Amino acid sequence: MTASAGAVPARGILAPLRHAWRLLGAPPEARKVPGSVLVALAAGLLGLLASAITVPSGWALAYSDAQSHLTIARRVIDSMAPGFEQLGTVWLPVPHLLLIPLVAIDPLFHTGWAAALLGSAALSGTAAGLYRIAARLGVGRAGRVAMLVLLLANPSVLYIYTTALTEPVLLLFLVAALAGLSRWALAPRRMSAGELAVFAGIPTAAAMLSRYEGWMLALTGTIFVCAVTLRRTRSARQMLIMAAGYAWIPALAVVWWLAYNWGIYGDPLEFMFGPYSASAQQSSISSSGLLPTKGNLGLTLVTFHSSVLGTAGVLLLVLAGAGLLLAAYRWRLQTPGLVLWLTASAYVFAVVSMYLGQTAINNAHSLPSTWWNNRFAMTAMPLFLLAAALAVDAAAGWLTRPNGVRRTAQPVLRIGVAGGFALAALLQLGWWAAGPVDRAPVLAEAAMSAESTRYSTEAARWLADNYDGGGLLVDESARGNAIIPLLGIDISQIYLRASGDRFTQALDNPAAHARWVLLNVEDDGAPVNSGPVDLVDRAFIAHPSARAGYRTVYTSTTHAVLQRIDR
Repeated sequence: MTASAGAVPARGILAPLRHAWRLLGAPPEARKVPGSVLVALAAGLLGLLASAITVPSGWALAYSDAQSHLTIARRVIDSMAPGFEQLGTVWLPVPHLLLIPLVAIDPLFHTGWAAALLGSAALSGTAAGLYRIAARLGVGRAGRVAMLVLLLANPSVLYIYTTALTEPVLLLFLVAALAGLSRWALAPRRMSAGELAVFAGIPTAAAMLSRYEGWMLALTGTIFVCAVTLRRTRSARQMLIMAAGYAWIPALAVVWWLAYNWGIYGDPLEFMFGPYSASAQQSSISSSGLLPTKGNLGLTLVTFHSSVLGTAGVLLLVLAGAGLLLAAYRWRLQTPGLVLWLTASAYVFAVVSMYLGQTAINNAHSLPSTWWNNRFAMTAMPLFLLAAALAVDAAAGWLTRPNGVRRTAQPVLRIGVAGGFALAALLQLGWWAAGPVDRAPVLAEAAMSAESTRYSTEAARWLADNYDGGGLLVDESARGNAIIPLLGIDISQIYLRASGDRFTQALDNPAAHARWVLLNVEDDGAPVNSGPVDLVDRAFIAHPSARAGYRTVYTSTTHAVLQRIDR
């Protein structure tokens, strides 16, 4: 019997799916890993779908830091003092540099779509990179697919990749560097030192200029290259050549960052010890007794792993634990094992920095109990995902071994195991979906950040609706004032702390410069300091005559909008 003229044979419909399924199980080749493009496209599309939910709802801008990152990128090309010095030194520059072409488009900047588009691209690259590493480690289709499900069916992952936070860019380049190193170490074709610089050194340098976890990877990656080269060649000369090939571009990135800080701030270590550095912030927190993990290894491990559990989920951690035990037994310090252990560099960095007091994380199991920086646990995901892939692959391999189970029982067991994994993944996702803010620390702290800036967000939206021209004076560095994208105002019309001398001049004589003023008034009467207190509000308190030239047109519990009285 033949098909009707207009019908499409079922075989034709299923052919692309079968081809894709074959690609996901194909072994890696010398230069490429089949299925990488398919994975990248699927992850990127899922990132865009997640963005279509978070951006219109406002969740993509819930974190104050996310709005700050967008503002920094826009300041470089559009502000009262544009230029690369607007990158600042509090955060490393690569995430902002990547955002610049996107924030240049007003609708993308003001809505947060600029970050969502970059995040979707980062998710695409992260998923493809993890897939390539798993394939190089010898993980088959079952392990690779399970790993992708655990990555992409995680609401914390999908959410964070729609924001302007730095984790998506860091993970993109960390995974890209790890993929390059795994190819160099495990592919049958030996890469030259130049190729190692391109495929591993460049992404390592980009990771180093994204977040400081990248600096740890540069150190451990260099040790990894030395160990593998010595094992291969027994030649100290070859070891030095390959190590230099990998490390010279990351070293150049460090030199550039030191030179930038020296040239802009007069101190090459401004990023470490300056007034806005993490060290200065942690010193203030520690002096207030709010950094109990410092020097306390037990509390450090409990606090960090509580974040990991809420972010990664029970299913991933159970599988990852089994995979890590299997890797320790099967590979020990063989080259595949070294590749897997190398992915733990960011995890080790997070734990050590908490113990040394350089990082603060707060959650339901910390002191004090609140939500702060739980997204840092995201950097441990590559290790756990690859270990879980290894565990699933080992289980699938046992089911198909001739001496594992009877051949007649294998299809039933494979279907049962696959169904059990799918059910467990759905149950985990359903558990998160039933109370995402209560059960996912990343979403909980996003909600807390949004609530803590509720009044400033309302003031920003009021100003966006009523602004009719003129300069705006606002201290965007003050607590709760990181709302510049929401204002919908040309940033070149806004006097910001980052505007330098123009900001100072506007503080000295507001009426001569700014038609509008946005104030954080919640600490009126408190002593002046250069931290999160609103310097504009302090200036108006110190000089009451300045306020006489303005009338209050909007007030809330924490914020006020003033408009100049024009004659």
